[in-house]
Amino acid sequence: MGLGGKNRKINAAYDELHAHITKTMGARFYMGIFDSMITKYGAVLVGYTILGLPVFGRNSEEYLSTVSDDPSQIFRDYIRNSGMLISLAKAIGRIVVSYKEVQNLAGYTTLVYELEEVLCDLDEGQYKRTVVKGHEKD
Repeated sequence: MGLGGKNRKINAAYDELHAHITKTMGARFYMGIFDSMITKYGAVLVGYTILGLPVFGRNSEEYLSTVSDDPSQIFRDYIRNSGMLISLAKAIGRIVVSYKEVQNLAGYTTLVYELEEVLCDLDEGQYKRTVVKGHEKD
C-alpha cells in the first residue's frame, strides 16, 4: 500500500473518530440540559402539586375546616411547605450530580484497572496486542 492509500485510511479513521466525538458531545450536551431541567423544575412541579392537594384535593373540606377558613393559616402552611420543597429540590439536584460523579469515577477506575492488567502482563512478558472489535489490524 502506497503513501496515498495510508493517508486516505488515516483520514477516514480520523473522520470516523471526529463524527463519533461530535455525536457523543452533542448527546452529552442535550442530556445535561435534560438533567438540569428535571433537577430544577421537575421536583418543584411535583412539590407544588403536592402542596396544592390539601387545599384543592379530595379532602380539601377537612383541611379547610381545621384551619377555620383562615387565609393567613393557609398561607403560613404554604410558606412552610414551600421551604421544605426548595430543600427537597436542592437535595434531588445533589443526588443527580453525585450520581454522575460516581459514574465518572467508575469509568476511571475501570481504565486504571485495565491499565494495571496490561502493565502486569507486560512485566510477565505475556501481553498480546488485541484489536478493537470491528476494525482490522494491518
